[in-house]
Amino acid sequence: MVTAGRLAGGAAWSAGGKAFQFIVGLAALMLVARWVGPEAYGVFALSWVVVGLADIAVSAAPSDTLAQRQVLRAGHCNATFVGAMALSLVAWALIATGADTIAGWLGGGAALAAIIPLRAATLPMNAAAAVPTALLMREQRFKAIAAAGAAAGVLASLTGIAAALAGAGIWSLVAMELVRQFVSAVLIFRFARWRPGLRSNRADATDLLGFNLSTWAAWGLNYADAQLPRVLIATGLGTEALGLYAMAHRVYDQVSALMLAPTYQVLMPGISRLQADREAAGRLADAILRAAAVVGTPLFLGLAAIAGPLVPLLFGDRWLGAVPVAQLLMLLGVRASMSTVQIAVVRGMGRPNWHLAGAAFGLALTVVLTTIAIEHGLLAVTAAVVVKAFLLWAPYAWFVRRLTGLTATQQAAAAAGPSLAALTMAACTFGFVEWIGDRIPATATLALAIGFGAVLYLAALAVFAPAAAAFVRAALATLARGDMKGLRALFAAG
Repeated sequence: MVTAGRLAGGAAWSAGGKAFQFIVGLAALMLVARWVGPEAYGVFALSWVVVGLADIAVSAAPSDTLAQRQVLRAGHCNATFVGAMALSLVAWALIATGADTIAGWLGGGAALAAIIPLRAATLPMNAAAAVPTALLMREQRFKAIAAAGAAAGVLASLTGIAAALAGAGIWSLVAMELVRQFVSAVLIFRFARWRPGLRSNRADATDLLGFNLSTWAAWGLNYADAQLPRVLIATGLGTEALGLYAMAHRVYDQVSALMLAPTYQVLMPGISRLQADREAAGRLADAILRAAAVVGTPLFLGLAAIAGPLVPLLFGDRWLGAVPVAQLLMLLGVRASMSTVQIAVVRGMGRPNWHLAGAAFGLALTVVLTTIAIEHGLLAVTAAVVVKAFLLWAPYAWFVRRLTGLTATQQAAAAAGPSLAALTMAACTFGFVEWIGDRIPATATLALAIGFGAVLYLAALAVFAPAAAAFVRAALATLARGDMKGLRALFAAG
C-alpha cells in the first residue's frame, strides 16, 4: 500500500540531496555572479530558452513516462534510450548549425551565438541518463539519485569557480553545466546498473508514444510559458534586466528544487500505483498537500521577507535590482506548493492530456498578461507571472477533483492554515527587517530575522492550523532525539 508515511523516506533522501546541492550551488553562484555580472548572466539565461526546450524531449519527458508505467518491459527502456539519444544528437546539430540565427531571434548577440553550440552538448548526456533515472525513481532509490546530484553539484561548482577566477567570464557558467550534466549522467548510469540493448519492437515504442507525446507537449508548453517572459525582457528591456530577472528566478528555482522537486519525484510514481483506488489516491494527495504547505510556504515567504539584506549580501551590490523581483517571485511558492501535488496527481493518474490542456491555458494567460506588462517594466512582468500562476489554481483543482474526489474546497483547506500562518510570519519579519535597517550588519539582521520568523511561524501555525503545529512539534522533538525510526512512525501515522 502506498501511503504518505512510506513515501517519506524517499522524500527525505531526495530532499537531503537537493539541500546539499542547494548549499553548494548557491555558494558557487554567489562567487560566479559577482564576477560575471547581470548582463553576462542574462545572455547565459537565454541559452536555456533553446537548450532547455530540447532537453524536455530528450530526457525529462522520457523519464517521466517510464516512471509512470504500471508495467515496464525491457523493450520500453531500449526503445526510449535509442529514441532519446537520436533526438538529442539531431537537436544538438540543429542548435549548433543555427547558433547565429537563434542568437539573432533572442537578442543575445555574438556572445550567445558563441556559447550555445557547447551548451547544447549537454543534450546527449541527459538523454543517456533518462532511462536509468526513471528506473531509480520507480525503485524508490532516491538515495542514489541524491548522491549523483550532490557529486555533480560539487564538481560543477568547483569548475565554475576555477574558470571564473581564471577570467573565463560567461564561459565559466557554460563549464559548470557541462560538468554537472556529465558527472550526473555517469553516476546515474552506474547506480542504476542498467545497460541498453537492442531488443524492442514496434509495440514497445507505440505503447509509450501516446503518453510521451502528451508529456512532450505539456512540458514543452510549460517551458515556453516560463521562457516567454525572459524573451520579452531581453528584447524589450535588455540583457541586463534579463540578468536580474534570471538571477532572482534562479534563487526561486533552487528553493523549488529543494522543497518541491522531491515531492513530485516520490508522489507521481506513488499515485500511479493507486490508479485503481480513487479514494486512496485522494487521501494521499490530501496528506501531501498539507505537508507541502506546512514546509514550503513559510520558506518561500520567509525568503521574500529577508530578500532586502540577503540578495546584496550574497551576490553583491550590482544585484540590488533583483531584490523586488525576487520578493515577487517568492510569492509563487504559495501556489507552487499546491501545483506540484496537483500536477503529480494528474500525471500519476494517467492523464497527461489534461496536463497538456492546463499548460496550454497557462501559456495563453502568459502571452496576454506579459505582453501587456512589458510596457511597464521588469516588476510589472514579474507580477504578471505571479498572477498567471494563481489563476491556474482553479482548473487544476477541478482536475484533481475529477480524478480523486478531493474537492476544491478540501484542497484549499489543506493549504489555508499553513499559508495564513506563513503570511503572518512574513509580514512581521519584513517589518522587523525594515525597522532594523542599516543599524546593524546585514549578517546579524538576517540571523535575528530568521530566528524571529521561525518562532513566529510556529506560534501562528498553532493558531491557524493546530493539528499541523502539533505534528511539527512532535517531528522536531523526534529529530532532536535522533530517533529516525520514531520519525518514520510519526509520518506513517500521519
